[in-house]
Amino acid sequence: MRVTNNMITYNFLTSLNKSLQRQNEIQEKLADGKQLHRPSDDPVKTIRSLRANVSLVENEQYSQHLSDAVSWMDNTDGAMSSLSSIVTRFKELTISADGTKPAAAYEAIAAEMDGLINQAIVVGNSKIGDRYLFSGQQDKTQPFVRNGNTVTYQGDNNKISMQIKPGVTTPTQDSVNLTGKDIFGDNNEMLQHMIDIKNQLQTGSPDLDVVLNTGLANLEADHNKLLEVYTQLGARMSSYQLAQSMLENANVVITGNVAANDDLNIPKAIIDFKTSETVYKNALSVGSRIMPPSLVDFLK
Repeated sequence: MRVTNNMITYNFLTSLNKSLQRQNEIQEKLADGKQLHRPSDDPVKTIRSLRANVSLVENEQYSQHLSDAVSWMDNTDGAMSSLSSIVTRFKELTISADGTKPAAAYEAIAAEMDGLINQAIVVGNSKIGDRYLFSGQQDKTQPFVRNGNTVTYQGDNNKISMQIKPGVTTPTQDSVNLTGKDIFGDNNEMLQHMIDIKNQLQTGSPDLDVVLNTGLANLEADHNKLLEVYTQLGARMSSYQLAQSMLENANVVITGNVAANDDLNIPKAIIDFKTSETVYKNALSVGSRIMPPSLVDFLK
């Protein structure tokens, strides 16, 4: 094959351009510390990176849901603890109405009970941000309103679900809230039982059989239901905290995998860049000597 000056020039410039392109690619990677900028850089690693980043985004979303859920349940836990303390104190006052006290003492006990009923309603209207804890899905509506001896529940009995894993959310597994029915029973029966006892003592001459037998038995049953719901909340809260910990660990692993897959080996890249730079400069030097002389060279 006949080798012409044009062929020599073309081959030299092609090789020189490849060397410069290689140098530019390394410089691009060094600029941001990433070895993948386009699928052609490494198709296998690109697919792996896309999958890992999708998993990371999903896990971060679930982690946010879990954080919100745990925060909601943590506030609910505090409210439930307060309610339990209120009912305990109410039972103590009920037991103290033992038939040995004057009318004024019963009236004083009734006054304290009335304050406890109001406290229970205040706790029932607890909020996190601008959302009520015990209104069901009507969480922008104040759940409990007292008008004299009547307490009205204005929320609903629907659960709020937060998705913490792939798939469809279910109220029984993914609910984070308790409703008014959960804490005070159907038609606010616990509050009504408290009001009934208070009304008896308020007269100054209560029917102690109603107070110490029927009333106290109702309170015990109400308290037991409250504690059962409280226990269920604690168990669900523990499972959410465990899931949150697992997702956080998974995020650390995935982030590490993404870094191992995408991040550039800086020391090696610097060596490659300096090597490429040296090769390019040497090519220029050699090329200036091996390029065939042209008419311009003779005219000089």
